[in-house]
Amino acid sequence: IFLLVLSSCFALNLFGQYEGIEKGYYTFPIKPDQINLLSGTMGELRAGHFHAGLDIKTEGKTGLNVHAAAEGYVSRIRVGPGGYGNCLYINHPNGTTTVYAHLEAFSEEIADYVLKQHYKRQTYAMNLFPKKGQFTFKKGEVIAKSGNSGSSTGPHLHFEIRSIDQEVLDPLRIGFDEVVDDIKPVAASLGVRTMNTSSRVNGQFGYATFKTSTLRTGLYTTETIHAIGTIGLELYSFDRQNGASNRNGVPFTKVYLDDKLHFTQDIDSINFSYQKNINVHSNYQLISATKTRFGKLYVDDGNALDFYDVNNEENGLIQVEEGDTVNVRVVLEDANQNRSTLAFQIVGQVNETVQNPIVTSKQDYFVLENTLIVHQPVSNNQEKITIYEKEGSTVIEPDYSMEDEHFYLIDLKRFLPLRIDFGQGNVKTYNFADRIPASTQHAFLSDTYSLTFDKSSLFDTLYVQAMHEWTEENDFLEIGQRNIPLKGAIKIEWQPMAAYDSLENYQVYQVNNNRYPSFVGGSFEENKFIFRTSSFGKFTLLKDDKKPLVELISTANNRVSFRIKDDLSGISSFEAKINGEWLLMHYEPKRNLIWSERLNKNKPLEGTVELVVADNAGNETIYELKLGEL
Repeated sequence: IFLLVLSSCFALNLFGQYEGIEKGYYTFPIKPDQINLLSGTMGELRAGHFHAGLDIKTEGKTGLNVHAAAEGYVSRIRVGPGGYGNCLYINHPNGTTTVYAHLEAFSEEIADYVLKQHYKRQTYAMNLFPKKGQFTFKKGEVIAKSGNSGSSTGPHLHFEIRSIDQEVLDPLRIGFDEVVDDIKPVAASLGVRTMNTSSRVNGQFGYATFKTSTLRTGLYTTETIHAIGTIGLELYSFDRQNGASNRNGVPFTKVYLDDKLHFTQDIDSINFSYQKNINVHSNYQLISATKTRFGKLYVDDGNALDFYDVNNEENGLIQVEEGDTVNVRVVLEDANQNRSTLAFQIVGQVNETVQNPIVTSKQDYFVLENTLIVHQPVSNNQEKITIYEKEGSTVIEPDYSMEDEHFYLIDLKRFLPLRIDFGQGNVKTYNFADRIPASTQHAFLSDTYSLTFDKSSLFDTLYVQAMHEWTEENDFLEIGQRNIPLKGAIKIEWQPMAAYDSLENYQVYQVNNNRYPSFVGGSFEENKFIFRTSSFGKFTLLKDDKKPLVELISTANNRVSFRIKDDLSGISSFEAKINGEWLLMHYEPKRNLIWSERLNKNKPLEGTVELVVADNAGNETIYELKLGEL
């Protein structure tokens, strides 16, 4: 087994966005000068985005003091039920901005200002921009209490440092003694992908994954990879800090081929406008197949991220000729310069006994780039299959066979199969509707629906599948494959064909999970539904004629609280009044809870409270309650 201990190392680059920022400029925002634990770090691969900044643990509770990381003034305040929840932005003299998210409460002077703005604007969700210098803080002063607001899944503080152009920097690269990390990153699993129809990994086309083994701390290997043609490497890796079990991101990766630097990834900053590129940075299709986020060690088509450096024309891909032996080292480094190495060999060999079944063989079919992969058991005693398109049919033979299966690689640039006849009465439907080029406007028209793609809808060319089916009771429209990501939304116009009592009372829902329909909405115009979606899947029409549930929880402590819930379309809005005057209701959707706060806290909450709660289907519940004496 080829192994070579790393002799070179990363030099921590503090130029560019980090230039002029000195260690010690910022204080840690939670328990400064004490050891802190992290549940998230910069650049972690999350669902639909890279994690920005740090998630700092707060002992599993809310209400810890949050300190201003440096001298500055509050430039922005956000309040809302989702996203960052209650959030503060502070601008500093060095041009950077710090962000403090998922807060439970603001400092007294900010809270008073925010409360007055609630009543002035008569809304709960707000985005405020105080005047420069209106709220100033010295380094280390308490600005808020930590919480669990917004889309947080547990109590913590989300903390960011942003550059002068609002790109998110890695706080750990600047340095905080409060976070101790002498643990080396883990290279957990290797993925290998064939990049064209003439490439093979262990004799097959598609994806293969290989478990790693630990030789000693920080040194990993895996079995020899037998491959031919153009391949791409992918890696599932993670990092940990002392005292915490969370699997965090690894910001620095280098790939060496025969000791020559081949590919570099350095997540030194994150631009929010490129966040959706995580769906081409990580292997989106493998996530659904393996539930694991593999990061690509090459730059795939449609990837606009700029934190890569490749020393070749292949964007990090590897060319393997028959008879080659390629010695590979993948070097991982965290922000504290702890390093690990994964070392293995790639041997140029076409045929090899399969140790790791190709991931795609577990499914009926699979689309990889421009190739449709289908297979059938050898026991069917029929090798040739017939592809049926709109224009005619084509007979093809297997591209290769394993012990018990024939595999067929269908070039979707040449064929768009409607169905395939595997013989012996086995006919499968595929419904490929159109080739959609990326970065162009394109429309596909069918008898009962149309799809409109904008220039920003796709990462790469799409071979879209579409099917409209209906019964007397309902319609179903299935668009695309769920394991292919969209870069932006597409517009769909859909004419239902089933018999409905009144279509004006129906809305579009996505039903990838039949137990939990997801409200899409749209509008009903000229006997068709018009809606937009940012993900492929299955859609149907459902009627929500049930009003939202409103349940009184408490009238104690001069406030009133309710539980509000809607079983299908979801809560759209709520508004409360007391004696005809607007009453602020805070909202915590994770607990389906709303509660009141008066502008004048000394004024008793007496009189008639009227609460109106609406769902996304337009159903309203009006709840009246008399409190105390008028």
